[in-house]
Amino acid sequence: RHLLIMVKKDAQNLLTLRPKWSRDWEKTTSNLTVIHVPKFGNHLFGNWIMKKLKNPYYSLKLDEVGTFVWEHCNGLENVQEIGEKLKKKYGNKVEPVYDRLGIFFKHLEKSKSITWV
Repeated sequence: RHLLIMVKKDAQNLLTLRPKWSRDWEKTTSNLTVIHVPKFGNHLFGNWIMKKLKNPYYSLKLDEVGTFVWEHCNGLENVQEIGEKLKKKYGNKVEPVYDRLGIFFKHLEKSKSITWV
């Protein structure tokens, strides 16, 4: 089964793409990931507003499985490799793994939290 994702208006096989972080992130005390996404876009007006706010970011909080995937979004591993590691660690809990990864990466791409290498 091949998953397709729209990247720059061209359909590409998701399994061969390598996701890379494009946002600041941190680990919580419970070892989960929180991604910091600006409340306003990266443009002149958005940057000006963000400087005026006490907290210019919203937090995208990932669960255990999301944290595992996020840690592998280093630009070195492709989605198929990440999926294989995910299945090895979590087994049937993450099935259907590639469908779930497709949805997860679509959300990360929409929030501009990842880029594709």
